[in-house]
Amino acid sequence: MDTIQSIDMARAHKIPLILLFAIALLVAAGELATGTNLYFVAMVATALAAAGIIYNLLGGLSTISGIAFSVFALNGLIIGQFAKLFLFERADQGLLVPNLTITVYTVFYLSLMVGVFLFGWIRLRLPRPVEPVTSGQSKVLYVISLGLGLPATILFTSLNLAGPDAAQSSAHGLAVLLRNLLPFSLVIALDHRIRSTEGRHSFGWMALWPVLGMAFMGFVTAGRGGFATPALIILVTCYIRGYRLRRRHYAAIAATIFVFFVFISPYYLYVRQFRGSGSFREEASKMFGHLLAAPGQWSAIRTAISATTVQNERAGSYFSRPGTETLNRFALIAPDSALINACSTGFHYGFKSVKMDVLSQVPHFLFKDKPDFGSDAYLGQIDGLEHADIEGTTFSTITSVADAYGAFGWLSAILFPMVGMPFVLVVFESMFDISRPWGTVAAVTLAFEFGAMTMGSNIVLMTKTPLQLILVSWVLGGIVRYIPVRGDRSRNRRQRNLISQLPAGELADPVS
Repeated sequence: MDTIQSIDMARAHKIPLILLFAIALLVAAGELATGTNLYFVAMVATALAAAGIIYNLLGGLSTISGIAFSVFALNGLIIGQFAKLFLFERADQGLLVPNLTITVYTVFYLSLMVGVFLFGWIRLRLPRPVEPVTSGQSKVLYVISLGLGLPATILFTSLNLAGPDAAQSSAHGLAVLLRNLLPFSLVIALDHRIRSTEGRHSFGWMALWPVLGMAFMGFVTAGRGGFATPALIILVTCYIRGYRLRRRHYAAIAATIFVFFVFISPYYLYVRQFRGSGSFREEASKMFGHLLAAPGQWSAIRTAISATTVQNERAGSYFSRPGTETLNRFALIAPDSALINACSTGFHYGFKSVKMDVLSQVPHFLFKDKPDFGSDAYLGQIDGLEHADIEGTTFSTITSVADAYGAFGWLSAILFPMVGMPFVLVVFESMFDISRPWGTVAAVTLAFEFGAMTMGSNIVLMTKTPLQLILVSWVLGGIVRYIPVRGDRSRNRRQRNLISQLPAGELADPVS
């Protein structure tokens, strides 16, 4: 049997109800001490309690949906409120319409709590991916996935840099499909390392190459996801396989967070203004040039980033203290408040944003007049956060909380979290097993995207992403099963020998 067992409910890290309500009350007391108005504080405490109950109902960190919701709640609500306490700033400061914003948030979370309670247990009979069965198959899959995933990611990045026309080509569609293999190769490498060392080690040479590949793609595009995605994959993969973290691992996690907030994020935000539409090689060369010049320009970089964020409500800043530029990117309640404010006088845009997000994903040969992009820029025009005068920013990220209110007001702010979001989670839970490699990729993909998505993006994520993962897994699984490997031959030989030694009529259990 496998030495490393999948995570069970005992390690789900659920929150006891007493502790949950105690945390909500402590946050409320702290926000009152900062001078936050009583109504805002009461709504925050209610929303935090609802978020904790939803987390427990979804199974905590033992499920795909529990991990995804954790990221969603952190981005929209939790990071902002706890950071406000740490900085000792009023929680209602930095929001255009604070009381309306927190009311929308609270109604959204309460509706999602009801929806998860009513529908979260449902499992649908949907196709499932083909997972590797033996160690030999995992090694072959690693080689194939890294060999195809890295070039596909480079092609995807190159076509995006080339402009909208190239991004709509058939080659781009193939690159979108195959680039999922790069994170899959990292999961395979970590899974194989943990199992082959019986839980003593998790990271090795096999895992290094996909990490470097994703980090390099992020470097060329100045995208922080290239730094954050492999880190999230490593944490999730190790956690759900029961890998025991040691003190050096916690030190590495702390160092990674420090480097990200202090160096990586400010630098990437600064160099984004220099990105162009050149070739992949030209953009990579340009980014290397900026990197070599960065040590001598670091004070200028910090000054430029601070000037675009602090004391600027149009930029969606929730925190006013210097040095909180990166932290503002993880407190999406501020840009949400800008969109809620724009739709607070009776204007609502209905299904327009949903149609833009969904139709932009339709292939050109099916819909020639489709929009080239989703609704981000459109919503940025509505909430006033799209502006060319602020470096590195064309629009700000919002969550489905604000988009739901902006579409149809209170009606969609109640119905979408009650029905729509639970259905997205049910689809992923029905198709993927989080303890298996493709299930881990699905969990990380959902968590990374789910935290900041519009309603239309949720629909795309629920349909396009599972289909892509399933299709690639079927193709690779079919290929690998016809490639003989030494481990499989020895395994089959042991099974045949065991069966031949049994009395007639008895069957042997599969050899693990």
